Amino acid sequence: MPQSRLLVLGFDSMDVELVRRWAAAGYLPTFHRLFESAAWTDYTDPPEHMSGTIWTTINTGVGPARHDFQFFIRFSGGSYRVRVARAEDIKVNPFWKWFAESGRRIVLADIPYTVSKPEYGGKQFWGWGPHDVSWKRSSEPRGLLSSLSAQFGVHPVPFCQVYSTETDSILRLRSGLLTGIQRRTEILKSLIVGRDWDFFYGVYGEPHCAGHLMWHLEDESHPRHDPEQLTTVGHALREIYVSMDRALGELLACAGTDTTCVVFFSHGLGPNYHGEHLFEEFVDRFNRWWQGERPDQGRRHEARTWLDSVWQGSVRRLPARWRDAVRRQLPMSLRAWITVKRVQNPKLWSRAPAFSIPLMDVFSALRVNLVGREPRGRIRPGEEYRRYLDAFTEEISQLTNVESGEPAVERIYRADQHADPLTIGSEPDLIVWWRKEHPIRAIQSRTLGTISGDGGEIRTGEHVMRGMLLLSHPQAKRGRHTIPGMNVLDIPATLCDLAGIQPGITLDGTSRRRDLLAE
Repeated sequence: MPQSRLLVLGFDSMDVELVRRWAAAGYLPTFHRLFESAAWTDYTDPPEHMSGTIWTTINTGVGPARHDFQFFIRFSGGSYRVRVARAEDIKVNPFWKWFAESGRRIVLADIPYTVSKPEYGGKQFWGWGPHDVSWKRSSEPRGLLSSLSAQFGVHPVPFCQVYSTETDSILRLRSGLLTGIQRRTEILKSLIVGRDWDFFYGVYGEPHCAGHLMWHLEDESHPRHDPEQLTTVGHALREIYVSMDRALGELLACAGTDTTCVVFFSHGLGPNYHGEHLFEEFVDRFNRWWQGERPDQGRRHEARTWLDSVWQGSVRRLPARWRDAVRRQLPMSLRAWITVKRVQNPKLWSRAPAFSIPLMDVFSALRVNLVGREPRGRIRPGEEYRRYLDAFTEEISQLTNVESGEPAVERIYRADQHADPLTIGSEPDLIVWWRKEHPIRAIQSRTLGTISGDGGEIRTGEHVMRGMLLLSHPQAKRGRHTIPGMNVLDIPATLCDLAGIQPGITLDGTSRRRDLLAE
């Protein structure tokens, strides 16, 4: 295949099912055209990939066991305390290192969970308008980010976390995201038209925030769907997708016909139904049962640390609107620090056979207190470790959603089936994915009894681990393709293959170029 410029556009948490529905209905003409003229496939992400893991996997081309970046918190070395994750925690270089080393001119625009590196050259910036502000903003050349912000404006939504599902908040969020999409598009167009690049990689984070707080507007079965609110704010989530469709059309036109274009969705969205708010008590009851104690005498609402005790006695008692106002006044870095300090429980974790990792998302994660890995390990490697996880897996697999009577758990991932537990770094020993058909307010276990509680969720939409890859090229096999085994790991392998780049390491994914191109 003749070598051409490669334009890659990532859409953070844009849902392929919504895009297909609205494209068919005529709301998304660019996607409608591409679904017919380009080659594309949807896929399911592997179960070890949590929402905070996806982008690091895409950027490095290897799975969590190798890049060792699970979420925005991780354990401090040799202790039970957790801290905010840092860029240097990622153990593998991004795949565009090999582009830069081969002499390709690169542009990297706001890619999640990255930092700009002078040795890669080209133009790079991170932090103009990301969904997750994980670390310090940066750019290469050094003044690029400030120059772009001065020319096109800053992003009107600096932090998604300061918004709620209240009507006035959604109205402000919708306005800010639409303006942010417009400004980001102008930034990307200004970098594309220079044509001083061979590899261009930009990401839109706006669908991520919109999906979290606007899902209930489009989901009439959602408990918080309110026809009166919909009348006031309109189809805000669909408006964001329409704006994304328009932006995609403008960027593709700007890139020209001599450019190979790849579009992908990192993961999708669905209703925010899960049992994470019940998981900590489930683990505590299971541990009591495992140790021969009564399982129904577990902890309930016990403060984790002195900071959590202060929070529960003060901030938690405030009305939600007041809490939101307080959060808006705090810098993101300080909020992240407070959250991490509040959710950890090192004293309990050191005494327990295993404990819940507070990841605060739609999945749940278990860390076994393993001898030889944790400083005060309680479960011995080998037979005892396997027996514990076997029993835990059996118990949680039979959980039922009390209200629906259906199974509460969709799938489970065990790290020990893929790697030596002593070497998995910060990876959980077990990940639980909850079913999304119905809200989960109470779970029933034959052995441990009923566990109920309110998660107090602000978000109405949360992550679904499905994505999409689309390739626009003159030789594209037009239309949708079902590619067996396709998953997020295949994206960087395919990009390298399309560009004729040989990575300096073995990637975990498989190039899908031949599945998508008629060569």
